[in-house]
Amino acid sequence: MTRRYAAAMVLGLAGCASGPHVQRAPLALPLAESMTVEVRLTQHEIFVSHDVSNAGSAAGLQAASSPGVAAGGFRAGAAAGLIGALVDAAVNAHRSSVAEEAARPLHEHMSGIDIDALVYQSVDALSPASFAHALRVEHLDKAEADDEKEGRLEPGGPVLVLAPAYSVSYDGKSFVYVLKATVVDRVRGAGGKLTSSTRYHQLFEYVADDSDIAGGVSPAQLSADQWKALLEQASGETVAMLNYDIGSQPGDGLPQREYGRMRVLLDQDKGSRSWVRTNFSLLSVASASLKPHGNS
Repeated sequence: MTRRYAAAMVLGLAGCASGPHVQRAPLALPLAESMTVEVRLTQHEIFVSHDVSNAGSAAGLQAASSPGVAAGGFRAGAAAGLIGALVDAAVNAHRSSVAEEAARPLHEHMSGIDIDALVYQSVDALSPASFAHALRVEHLDKAEADDEKEGRLEPGGPVLVLAPAYSVSYDGKSFVYVLKATVVDRVRGAGGKLTSSTRYHQLFEYVADDSDIAGGVSPAQLSADQWKALLEQASGETVAMLNYDIGSQPGDGLPQREYGRMRVLLDQDKGSRSWVRTNFSLLSVASASLKPHGNS
């Protein structure tokens, strides 16, 4: 998992919209009598997320297509594109350097916390009534795509694949814990090729801003004990969201709210926190961060 993956999951991004939520077919629960759960933990420490710049490349392409540059032929157009790419590379290198520097105090404050153990502990709360009466949990340090590419996957199913990630935003004001959950069946065909079919897929996110973290302090100021409590809360709540969502039937009839610049659907009001839906994720956010939408 790249550092940009978790950054893309932070839903405070300007200009995002939820759109209609697609009604999914109901699943018969439990999914099986016995089931394998793959906890694919490829990230072992928190990082500061940053977006990737492509503004220079876009400007270079625009310049290359302009009449003045086009008149100069291929070399002029290629030069414009190259300059744009170099600008992007410089911007991205700077952002990466800033992010790594900002992550250092986080790593120091979290020293001694076994994040992997907290994640594995949260998986113990998976509901047997929803998934299977017998759950066999595997702890893996490779992504599913890597194991598939290297031929380490075996046929079977259903398999619940869980991939967590966690980060602090580039401005240092928010923390996000993401749990990607997928239920797949793996079948080996006549030619020996392993194919996977997806029964269920959902992203779960626990988002906490500095306004609702430990009295308004930034993530970089949290002590080890505060970090441990926050990670326990985030990992535990995303599993609770998964237990709930696997048997839910969400639709567009849910009340609408505004979260930042994004329209979301209010699924569950949990008091100080609420579970809201977009067209690709179920989030846990501070209830105070939601605003009415239209006539909702």
